[in-house]
Amino acid sequence: MNLRTALANLVLTLLPLALSAQTANWTQQNPNTSPSARSTPVMAYDSMRSQVVLFGGQAGSGQQAVQNDTWTWDGANWTFSHPTQSPGARSNSAMAYDSTHGQAVLFGGDFSGSVLGDTWLWDGSNWTQSPQTGPPERGLHAMAYDSVHGQVVLFGGEDSNGVPLNDTWVWNGSSWTLEHPRFSPPPRFGHAMAFDSVHGQVVLFGGGIGASTLSDTWLWDGTNWTKASPPTSPPARSFHAMAYDAPHSQVLLFGGGTSNNVSLNTGLFDDTWVWDGSNWTQMSPKNNPSPRNRFNMAFDSGHAQAVVFGGRDANSGFLGDTWTWNGGPVTTPPPPPGPTITSIESASGFGGFSSVAPGSWVEIYGSNLAPDTRSWVGADFTGINAPTSLDGVEVLIGGQKAFIDYISSKPGQINAQLPSNIPTGGPLQLTVNNGTATSSPVNVTVNPVEPGLLAPSAFLIGGKQYVVALLPDNGTYVLPAGAIPGVASRPAQPGDVLTLYGIGFGAVTPNIPAGQIATVSNQLAQPVQILFGQTPAQVTFQGLTQNSVGLYQFDVVVPPVPDNLLTPLTFNLGGVAGTQTLYIAVQKGS
Repeated sequence: MNLRTALANLVLTLLPLALSAQTANWTQQNPNTSPSARSTPVMAYDSMRSQVVLFGGQAGSGQQAVQNDTWTWDGANWTFSHPTQSPGARSNSAMAYDSTHGQAVLFGGDFSGSVLGDTWLWDGSNWTQSPQTGPPERGLHAMAYDSVHGQVVLFGGEDSNGVPLNDTWVWNGSSWTLEHPRFSPPPRFGHAMAFDSVHGQVVLFGGGIGASTLSDTWLWDGTNWTKASPPTSPPARSFHAMAYDAPHSQVLLFGGGTSNNVSLNTGLFDDTWVWDGSNWTQMSPKNNPSPRNRFNMAFDSGHAQAVVFGGRDANSGFLGDTWTWNGGPVTTPPPPPGPTITSIESASGFGGFSSVAPGSWVEIYGSNLAPDTRSWVGADFTGINAPTSLDGVEVLIGGQKAFIDYISSKPGQINAQLPSNIPTGGPLQLTVNNGTATSSPVNVTVNPVEPGLLAPSAFLIGGKQYVVALLPDNGTYVLPAGAIPGVASRPAQPGDVLTLYGIGFGAVTPNIPAGQIATVSNQLAQPVQILFGQTPAQVTFQGLTQNSVGLYQFDVVVPPVPDNLLTPLTFNLGGVAGTQTLYIAVQKGS
């Protein structure tokens, strides 16, 4: 054989190996040590310590076979951990890793006919039980960590009476909160969930209710559940597992079965599906783990592979094999276009001025400004300080960071409060960084103050812009009666005390800088005068609203003026007149 032929044969021999290494596939691992064969263990990837954590499960028939051991997977081998404290033995539990607080969170499960409702935290070496009251006892539920909102999401399961549940709870690192979404998936158990970080949503699929299995896909956006309508979908199943394959930006689903009966393991699956944010696609790997249900899976980000362990087979036997999934080559997408600013104005509901002021709220419009759409939540705050970054989005003006309240990807919008100490009297450069790139600077004129009262377009009635004024019940607005269908309103009467709101009115005493929640009583440094027509009104309070950020409040006594449903309302700050043209309805009672 000549050298050319030998090289050709070598290439032909190695080519299938090279191709298989680049093809999405399952590979059975042969670790030196391994957990015992079992069903329903819980698993999560500890990103701080680059290891998969496995806890508990059912290693055979009978109460004595329920486990409370802890194992970690390093990409090649399982290691038995020796924590000084552990949760009690259990199966049918759920666990997710809270990357913000660096801990795995385990909740509930079953032991010897009892349903559990305890919360345990794994810090990499030991378990600690949380003293906080949590969701009601349950098993066969599912959990996933929502990294956008910084919280673990728990859904459904089965209560102590065997009744399927459909409640949603979130864990913020120290306590549980029951959510009240407008829509929820139907009750179920044995379902699976994973967080799709590209689309910023928890994905839920399938599960069981009674003797039936489900094939529906639901999405949690941090506030509400939405049912998806993908063109294709995995067959109905329960006791499957899901994990998020970050390098391939897709949720991975494997296995499960069509029976909800633990002793009747018929209709088991060995199929692999991926979710791309809008549709399910079935994969065709060369190798598969054997059909199974009641196993678990986690995505090992450090080794870019999903890890499957255990489960039950078609003979109701307990499995103890370890498999890993390689999703194939990763196509690096082209970098997204950088952010572009098209316009900047002070908050549109407060006048929408082209100039701004220190501490005032601005709206920034453009394209590619943010990766997603959301408002700040309590978890984004540091104490009383508002965030200067929301999902990587930052606004700089004059080199200083603004405080980010709202971001939107489509249409592109950012609402931000400007810092208190930016220079005034001329233009400043403002830029947006969307987490990956920075926009070209745009000049913004900054005045010492730029006051505006709340008067949104919804209060534009008959071509006249009414100010937002609330009566003391905080539910009735000052407008001509019935001016806006469904909105409680009536004209003001002389002597009524009204509340108006504004932005851009400048400093208060004691000083409360921009970006801080107002927690102390305060008043404006410069006096405000409010007039009904030509008649000044008594202003009993003028300052920042308690428990708000950058929102001014004015409590005003309606002066004795003639009846007029289009009474002009004007104001001046420190003797300088505001520029809005506003109206208010005044009419004496009958």
